[in-house]
Formats: sequence, structure tokens, C-alpha cells
Amino acid sequence: MQDEPRGRRELVSAMFSSEFVEGGIDLEALRRVHRGEHDEWRTALDRSGVFGKEVLAELTDQWRRDPSQLLDALLADADDVTRRRCLTAWAELDNGAAGSSAAQIS
Repeated sequence: MQDEPRGRRELVSAMFSSEFVEGGIDLEALRRVHRGEHDEWRTALDRSGVFGKEVLAELTDQWRRDPSQLLDALLADADDVTRRRCLTAWAELDNGAAGSSAAQIS
């Protein structure tokens, strides 16, 4: 039997990661994830019908406590360079930096 939390992460990754990294990562989207503004991701999961209300609540609670869990799922399809750039920008946000002036991380 597949580990349930891992299976959830894989489903979230499958649903979002290719779209998130396509054409470069939007720095403002990264900032929203970092700030804990996860409504767009939760709403998309809810509309998909893949997860029940209880699982959605558990996922969004996990993301609230540790937004990097959502980030990891969103970066599942990112190449190594994009992943490193995104994680560097994330670390800058952790440190309170205003972030890059670039509109996208590609």
C-alpha cells in the first residue's frame, strides 16, 4: 500500500508542477506561496474532485505550517537550474529580502 501523505504530495505535484514551471516561475506566485496565500492552490484541488474536504483541510494545514511543502510539490517538474534559482529566491524571502527585481525565475 502506498504511503498516503506521499501519494497526496505526488498527486498535488502531478496537478500543478508542470504548469507552475512552464515559461519560468512567476516571482509573485512564489511570494504568495511563501506568505501562506494558498487559496488558489486549494481551490484548484477542490475543483478537481480528487481530494475530499478532510484531505484538503489537512493539506492546507500542512502548507500553512510549512509552505515549503507546497513549494516542493510545485517544483517537482523543474529542472535543476530553475529549482536552485527558485530555492535561492525562497531563501531570500525567508531572510526578509525584497527579492529579485526580475519578473520571472527561469
